[in-house]
Amino acid sequence: MKSIFIYLRWIAISLVSTTLCSCASESELTAIRLDTSHPLYASESCQQSLNAAQMHQDAKLATSVVTPVLVLLSGGLLLPLVGANAVLDTADRIDASNLATRCGGRGKTANQIAEGVVQGAAFGLVTGLPGK
Repeated sequence: MKSIFIYLRWIAISLVSTTLCSCASESELTAIRLDTSHPLYASESCQQSLNAAQMHQDAKLATSVVTPVLVLLSGGLLLPLVGANAVLDTADRIDASNLATRCGGRGKTANQIAEGVVQGAAFGLVTGLPGK
């Protein structure tokens, strides 16, 4: 009976944490912040990058749901999941930076991207959820 309460507690913590964490990918956030009046916004490369941003949003939503479930089902096997989420987060942040550059904004430096990935991974280790 005690193990059921532990699982229910994990589910409750996961649901609250998921609600509290942002579910938008970095690419999605970058797309929202773009200056639509900038001449590069209408360019083909910008529009292609905007279309590709949806892939990262879909991946972010999927990992937000799947990661807590996998942690729960695996009995707490968190490190491989945090690593996989960090890889996805890195790709998202690099593509978000490229999106900003192609659409007339300022991309992020490699150090800024790495810092965001490390913060997200640390968040994932603490909460068992994918980092932002």
